Parts: sequence; structure tokens; C-alpha cells
Amino acid sequence: MKIHIAKTCPTQAVWMPATLSGLPQEIRKELRLQLQSKPVAAVPSLGLVPQLAVACAQGHDADDMLAIRRRAGVIAQVVTTRKRLAYESDNNPVNIRQTVMGFIQGAYTFDRYKSAHSTCLKQCDLLGISGRAARAAVREGEIIGNATSFCRDLINTPAADLGPADFVREAKKACKGTGLRLRILDEAACQKKKMGALLAVGAASAADRRARLLVVEWNGKNTTRKKDFIALCGKGVVFDTGGLNIKPGRSMQLMRKDMGGAATVLSAMIALAQLNGKQSIRAYLPLVENSISAEAFRPGDVLTAADGTTIEIGNTDAEGRLALADAMCLAKQEGAQKLVTVATLTGAAMVALGRIHVPIMGDQDIVDQLSHAATSSGEKVWQLPMDDDHKTMVRGKMADLTNSDGSGEAGCITAGAFLSYFAGNLPFAHCDISPASWQNKQHALGPAGATGVLVSTLVDAFR
Repeated sequence: MKIHIAKTCPTQAVWMPATLSGLPQEIRKELRLQLQSKPVAAVPSLGLVPQLAVACAQGHDADDMLAIRRRAGVIAQVVTTRKRLAYESDNNPVNIRQTVMGFIQGAYTFDRYKSAHSTCLKQCDLLGISGRAARAAVREGEIIGNATSFCRDLINTPAADLGPADFVREAKKACKGTGLRLRILDEAACQKKKMGALLAVGAASAADRRARLLVVEWNGKNTTRKKDFIALCGKGVVFDTGGLNIKPGRSMQLMRKDMGGAATVLSAMIALAQLNGKQSIRAYLPLVENSISAEAFRPGDVLTAADGTTIEIGNTDAEGRLALADAMCLAKQEGAQKLVTVATLTGAAMVALGRIHVPIMGDQDIVDQLSHAATSSGEKVWQLPMDDDHKTMVRGKMADLTNSDGSGEAGCITAGAFLSYFAGNLPFAHCDISPASWQNKQHALGPAGATGVLVSTLVDAFR
């Protein structure tokens, strides 16, 4: 969707004035009547004003970033039939950014596989924007909003059309001209790095869908030492059958979204580059398909990660943490100063917090950094505990670690505890986006499907 700063209200747009006081009585009356039962109303102008239609939304909490974003999202969905909206803004840069992101998210559609394209809002003309800060906020909102849409497109794409090689191709296209540098470790390169955990997960996949690891680098503009960087590791399991511990059919149906962590991190990196981020960041994205064949890894197998850690396989459906382990090993070997993992890692996250909050855990300083960024960017996270008792639960009997102890207890936390082992002494945080990355029905910020959750949080945390 295009965002345009306008000085006057175009006649072909739906007009959303700042107040109703100057409108003809007939329009005011009808808008107020509709607002008694719905959050946003839009009525034909009937020639009483130059615009095609007039819209109005109920008030919102100006201090609640999520409320501002959701309000804009709902507006975008109500005015889709006219395709163009003229919105009078309050010129507050903080509110402007949230509003722009909300319009883009609310107007999002994924109709690539439909014979007829969806009707959606195509352009938003912002009125009342003045000053450098307000204009910068419009640009920021547009960049982050579009990055979130890119993330949603990747997650929504069926697995048949987005294998590991396809993901790399899409990343190359999206990163072109941004200043981001890409490195691709193919299966042979991963073997040289002794990434036994990642390679085992992908061992059963077809030859053209074998494992690889994508590294995306951004050298921060104000970083004095370019070698000091933060590592964002995103789980990129393009499809997850569960392996030999096969998932039930209903659970497997949405496993195209199991690469949501990699999509989220890649999208955040693109936005950070476009915003000329100050910090040096590297994304480590293990791309793999957990399939089934005679080559599949088995329950009871012992794998060796790139740092020499041995892992006893308690469940082949706990594969994402294995792929991330080797990505974290490489990040640590290359000198990362902090490690953050983003993954659709566990169903236990749904049990713990539902689709509303993203569970985060880890070292307090970096958890606080992410929490504050989420609040300012209009997203919801919730800290879960992770202490030495949880870390004890992932110790193996035959090996250093187990990827699943089989108890089913604290599953979301023990997954993070497993990953924390590979961070060692580095500041570490883990974000389990599995439930919040997907909505089963239409919501304030768009249609059913991928949400793009945490893209804006990562951008605000690591700019």
C-alpha cells in the first residue's frame, strides 16, 4: 500500500476528518448512528461534500501504541471498497508511525493463489503532516509496515513454493540495494563446519531441498568496531512433518509457517538497513525441511553440534532447536556479542499464553530491551522464567543434552533452556513466536494467516 503526504483532501478518496463538527448534519447523524454498533463507520457523501464517502472511527487511548495501530488496521479494512483513504493526522510522530503501520497491516492481503484479486486499500493520503519529525515517522512506519507484509508473504507461501533454495532466492531479491551482505552455506559448507544437528534435520529431504544456512550482515553506521555485532538467529524449517515422530495431520497442515522465525528476522534486517541502523547486526538463518525417508534421523540417535556438544534425540519433532543450535554455534564462533533466537518453536507456547503474547525468556538485560521495544512498537510480549532448574531438565542421559525429556513439563521454557546452552556466557534471549505468528480468523490487523509479529519489536530493539 502507498502512503502519501497530501496538503489537500483528494475528491476520489474516502475522507476521514479530524472532527465531525464541520460536516453536513445528515452525514454526522448517520456516522454517529453507525458508531453505536461498530468501531468504524463510513457513509456515502451523497454529494454533500466533494469526497466520495466520509468515515469516522471511535476514539482510542493515545498512550496505547497497540490500540493506535489496531484502530488504523480496522479503518483500513472498512474502507477497502473505495481503495483510497484521506486521513487527518494529529501530527504527533509517535502516533503517526503507529497509524501508518496499522494502515499497512490492516490493508494486507495474500491473494497470490486466487483467480480474482482481493479488494483492499491501495493508498492512504495523510493530511496535516508537517515538520521533519512527522515526515520521518511516516517513512519509518511505511518501512516497518512493508517489512511486516514481506514477512507475512513468506510465511503464507505454501511449502512447495518456498523450500530452502527458494527462501534464499527471495532473500536475495528483497535485500538488493539495501546494503545488506548475504552469505550462503550450502550442505557441503555446513558439513565442513561440522553442523551435525542442522544436517540431521534435513537428511531426509529431497536433493533440491537440502539444508543450508543463510547469513545476512548489516554493518552499523555508528559502530566503532565492526567486529562487534548482535546475532539474531531465526528458525527456518520450511516444512515440518515431525520426522519419524510424525505430527497428526491437523497439526501438520500449517507447518509451512515453521520458518516464521527466519522470515521475521530477515524482514527486520531489511527494515534496519533501510532505516540506516546504527548497530551491527547479523542474522543466522538455518533453512531446512524436516521430512521422512530412510535417511531420517531417529529417536535415540546422538547428534554432534558444531561446537562438539552431543545431543540425544528424545523426539524428532523437536527439530527447530537442533537447527538453531548450529546457527548459534556459528554466530558465537564469528564473535557475536549478544544472541537472540526467534522461532516458531513449541506448541507449549500456545498453552502458556495463547496467541496474544509472545513468550520471551533469558538474561534480564536483553529481555528488558526487547520488552521495552515491544511496548513502544505496539506489540505484546511476556517474560517467562528460565533458571538452572529448567536447564537441568535438558541434560541428556547418554549425551550432553536431550532435545526432549519426554515429560511435557514447561515445554516452552525447556526449549529456551536448550538453546541457552549454545549461547554460553553471552547475553541471550529467546522469543517463541509460534502461536502469535498466525491467526485463524480475521483480526484488527488483517486477514487470517501470518501476522508478521515481532518484526517491529526487533527493529526498535536493535536500531
